[in-house]
Amino acid sequence: MIIEARKKHIVELIEKQGIVTLQQLSDTFEVSIYTIRRDLTTLEKKGLIQKTHGGARKIEKSKWLPSFQEGSLEAIEQKKAIALKASTLVEQGDTIFLMGSMISLLMIPLIKDLHITIVTNSLDVAKELSIINNIETILIGGKIKNEKGNILGATAVEHLSNFHLDKAFIPCAGIHHDIGISTSTIDSSAFLKALISCSRQNIVVADYRKFRRITFAKVCNFEKIHMIITDKKANKDELKRLEENHVHIEIAHT
Repeated sequence: MIIEARKKHIVELIEKQGIVTLQQLSDTFEVSIYTIRRDLTTLEKKGLIQKTHGGARKIEKSKWLPSFQEGSLEAIEQKKAIALKASTLVEQGDTIFLMGSMISLLMIPLIKDLHITIVTNSLDVAKELSIINNIETILIGGKIKNEKGNILGATAVEHLSNFHLDKAFIPCAGIHHDIGISTSTIDSSAFLKALISCSRQNIVVADYRKFRRITFAKVCNFEKIHMIITDKKANKDELKRLEENHVHIEIAHT
């Protein structure tokens, strides 16, 4: 099989299966693993596939928007571990921001005994906090922009700009060492940019699925992020590259 035909078939196989190994490709096309590595490098540079440790996977769409159900069920053990790790950073008297996310909801029972102020743009988070007397809750006003009940848009950004926060716990859709932090919509990107500018300490909370992913709307470079909390399943090569760029990584263990 000629080289270009092999590469075409490699891309088709990856699109069909989602993820493949070097050994699988070597056996399928009857060439050496070295040759397959070279093919994958070429295909990755063209943006056709994404290399992984020991293989390759298909490129995710830039507007990666998991459904509410997916967000509630996928990587739940990892999210619990990240929420626990993040909760240890919250101190008495803090003013913090919790975005609408499963990690935020999992954090609430862990910090419910603290006397703190929580600002949020999430109807779900605000509802959970409303019954906790020792936590002062401030709900950002504006337009409800998605099924998760997050309040976004120009009015929300303007409202948020009136606050000064100690810590912001920031979810995202993508983390990539070359690109930075990204998210799936323009509205959420604009809101996160405003949030980062009014918080003294910006902490990204992201499970392993977000790493080496580039999504539609860039939020910021890593110099504006003080810490990333993730789980032990996060891509090791990506974590190494981030640490080489002086990004502080904390691993939450399940």
